[in-house]
Amino acid sequence: MGWKDGKKPDQYLFTVTESFSEDWEIFKKKAKKNNKNISDALRTAVSSDISREKPKKSLILSPHTDDAELGCGGTIAKLVEEGWKVHVIYFSAVSDRYPGLIDEAANSGKILGVTHEILDFETRFFPRDRQDILQALYDHSRGNNYDIVFTPTTTDLHQDHGVVTAEAKRAFRDCTLLGYELPWNNLEVALNCFIPLKNRHVKKKILALDCYDSQKHNPYFNEKFFRSVVKMRGIQLATKYAEGFETIKVRLDQLI
Repeated sequence: MGWKDGKKPDQYLFTVTESFSEDWEIFKKKAKKNNKNISDALRTAVSSDISREKPKKSLILSPHTDDAELGCGGTIAKLVEEGWKVHVIYFSAVSDRYPGLIDEAANSGKILGVTHEILDFETRFFPRDRQDILQALYDHSRGNNYDIVFTPTTTDLHQDHGVVTAEAKRAFRDCTLLGYELPWNNLEVALNCFIPLKNRHVKKKILALDCYDSQKHNPYFNEKFFRSVVKMRGIQLATKYAEGFETIKVRLDQLI
């Protein structure tokens, strides 16, 4: 038997399981409607799916503006550099005390290359608004599929941070959930996941945090402290810089 142009065509072997039998029937009907050979239609579908590489998506939950950058700003910079789509939800901007925080967060987001939204929950009253926060997270999770969601650690002492993380565990059940550290809010923390960073990622984190002029009165808000934390975590990972996280939940099929 001779092959066209002397080339043997690629061979594919497909097994249609019972759970996909309905989809297979729909696929065959669609191919017939379009006057396409089933083999050609299947080959086109497979090739299209392989070539359409979807960017990975990450969500950062930031109870207050600047928490995201403080806890995982270097990781955000690295994810964006590697082609991830990163979105930040700030739950409160404390606009009554710091009217400029909304603009500061926007400027920080531009440096890191993320999209963001700011909700209007009242600072220090998140426990009162727990159900509304859960609903906001649930509504967001229904319209978006994330590979990784970052939230404060489960041992964070701030009442607002604790509520966001507790409700995130309920709203995001189908993806990896990592807790970022804010050392001044933790008496103890179990960091068992580390993301290595390059100096350029650390620099972006510092540039993003530099946008928050209204927060520079805080004792931890300085470059030396930021660098000391990522350097310490780097030593734990045998690399120059890193950020550490609490593994709240890992979905393995996203990794292997």
